[in-house]
Amino acid sequence: MNIGMRIALMSLLLLPLLLAAEEMKLGVLDFQKVFQSYEGFSEAQRIFDKDVEVWNNIKQQMIEEVLAAREDFTRQRPLLSPEALREKESEITRMEAELYQFEQEKFGPEGEAVRRDMELSEPIYEKIRSILKEVAEEDEYDLIFDVSGAVLYVKPSLNMDERVQEALKAQG
Repeated sequence: MNIGMRIALMSLLLLPLLLAAEEMKLGVLDFQKVFQSYEGFSEAQRIFDKDVEVWNNIKQQMIEEVLAAREDFTRQRPLLSPEALREKESEITRMEAELYQFEQEKFGPEGEAVRRDMELSEPIYEKIRSILKEVAEEDEYDLIFDVSGAVLYVKPSLNMDERVQEALKAQG
């Protein structure tokens, strides 16, 4: 969905609110575009890419070791005793398990790559959020949306959390 369609959709969804408000000031921001254009992004990306390259090199070395062990096993198989066969198979299985564990520790959903990306990105996100809040308050915006439709800023006076919580408590 392009930006024009997203804005049109947001406008339709907010139409009742807009009609009820005397004058509401809205803004739209492409957070990812701002993030990627920030000067600190390229340095953070360079550091992250270097870390990933090191991990990929280690992973590739482990893969080559597993492949070499399998090839040796296949070549030596006819000459090995049943006990030696089990030992070699066990060794290859251990190497494959170590490779899998390494992949998960570095590249899995909760792996080091994800944590490192967050560690490098979070200061940039925080800086952008802080500046967005300053601009929103200075220019008296009521709501600011990301082009994806996510709300990035809400004027504190529009926040209804406490009012709704009080009503819930009153009703028990």
